[in-house]
Amino acid sequence: MIHQIPPANIEAEEAVLGGILLDPQAIVRVRSHLISEAFYIKAHQEIYDAALQLDNQGKPTDLLTIISWLNDHNLLVQVGGRNKLASLVDRTVSAVNIDFLADLIVEKYRRRLVALRGQELVSLISNL
Repeated sequence: MIHQIPPANIEAEEAVLGGILLDPQAIVRVRSHLISEAFYIKAHQEIYDAALQLDNQGKPTDLLTIISWLNDHNLLVQVGGRNKLASLVDRTVSAVNIDFLADLIVEKYRRRLVALRGQELVSLISNL
């Protein structure tokens, strides 16, 4: 059996998170259509959840605030620590294309869901 890598765009995930850490308005532009489950990397889901929680509370989603929130919730080490978050910022130039990048993440998520449903159907048929 051939094992394929599930559809994902890790670079887009990192760029969206970096954009959120850099630009205070970036979260507002993506939160309505980008859910945390759409991120393929679990650490990215946790970082995005932290940004959503902070934004819900009217707090900024900058690097230091996200680090503090993750640390307070015992998630900082789990997501890769301060260095992981700093690298997201370092690799991101701006949040200009964040809408497009968020759409790429959602599209890959939908493809993963379709692939999962396909595997479930194959499994059901195999068990008949």
